[in-house]
Amino acid sequence: MTTALLLLILASLWFGFYQLFKQQGRILLRLDRLEHAPHPAHAHRESSDEPAEAAGLPLQSDFPPFSFPDLSGRSVSLAEWRGRRVLLLHWNFECGFCDSIAPQLARLEAAFAKRNAQLLLLAQGEARPNLEGAAEHGLKCPILLMTGREEAGAFQQEGTPVAYLLDEQGRVAAPVARGAERVLALALELAGPQAEVVDPSPQASHSSALPAGPPAPEIRPPHRLRLPRFLLAHEIGLGDVIKRLTSALGIKPCVGCERRAGALNRWLVLSGIGGTGLKAGTRAPVFELPDLEGRMVSLEQYRGRRVLLLFSEPQCGPCDELCPHLVHLHRERAGDGLGVIMVGRGSVEENRRKAQQHGMEFPVLLQDKKWKVSKEYDILATPAAFLISADGMITKDAAVGRDDIMALVSDGQS
Repeated sequence: MTTALLLLILASLWFGFYQLFKQQGRILLRLDRLEHAPHPAHAHRESSDEPAEAAGLPLQSDFPPFSFPDLSGRSVSLAEWRGRRVLLLHWNFECGFCDSIAPQLARLEAAFAKRNAQLLLLAQGEARPNLEGAAEHGLKCPILLMTGREEAGAFQQEGTPVAYLLDEQGRVAAPVARGAERVLALALELAGPQAEVVDPSPQASHSSALPAGPPAPEIRPPHRLRLPRFLLAHEIGLGDVIKRLTSALGIKPCVGCERRAGALNRWLVLSGIGGTGLKAGTRAPVFELPDLEGRMVSLEQYRGRRVLLLFSEPQCGPCDELCPHLVHLHRERAGDGLGVIMVGRGSVEENRRKAQQHGMEFPVLLQDKKWKVSKEYDILATPAAFLISADGMITKDAAVGRDDIMALVSDGQS
């Protein structure tokens, strides 16, 4: 692996993580604000000495009227749902507690409709991230955008998620529900006894009024970010990555760190790709790629001949050192049935210039930007080579570097 390629990969990883934390990392700040807020914004109380929660709006009182834009910009008022019960949620897709119950709420929407009830989210932020959050979790309910705390009305001093259940006349029909567990419990009661019961955590418990029977969780799989295996040889959650980094920096864990790490682990898992290559005895994955003139060349065209398959890159120094040897090898061994195929990264111009510089007469094929063929052969290093038999089997383990590749060819002569 050349220094240039390594720097390119590290730069790409840095940019990717920058975008990742820019878009999603604010969850940690949000959780910090909720945890250290002077009011009890959620149900996770650390000590019995904390002051009692605020009572919320009185039962049977009229919920304060409001009018907010929906995700299309149309102004929508609470009065539009008069005649239906409404589960009204103060919501933020960047809130870890909201994120933990969003899939369950999405699955309850059909049950709400059968019972003349409507899920309605009063959300923070801009339209696009809310559209993306709703699509990710399968939420189809209306989402109204509150532009500031001063417009939040009854939710002005509340965190997220917080819910009120309103009756058909827009009056408060149940005590305010704060925190993920209480909000989900209220939603389950509204959905009725035939609704699917999904427990968001092993420790969560619901009142006896909720449907009995074993939970039937449907866990959303985490997002996966695949990295070169020389950087990461196993799977690890994002939360565990942050824990290791903070520990290495000497930062002491906070009270809620384990909970947050668990939430991040459920959201994103890092895993390795691009190892040491497919092993001897493995059938070589077939492929079809364009050459420098745009003609499609397939590995199947070489069936019946042995093939030296080489992965290269125009900016790779060791690849340059190997090229004269490959040109000489191709000229000497073409008569005995050995074919040479180079799979290159980069643009047509870069690879054509390299081929002309070294006088390559064997096919130079262009790999797509996602390096699909390299991934199929489980190798990202360059130069790397495989010796493939006439019947399409890999005869030796992958060779990486000029000397190992030439040794691979020499061993293949016997």
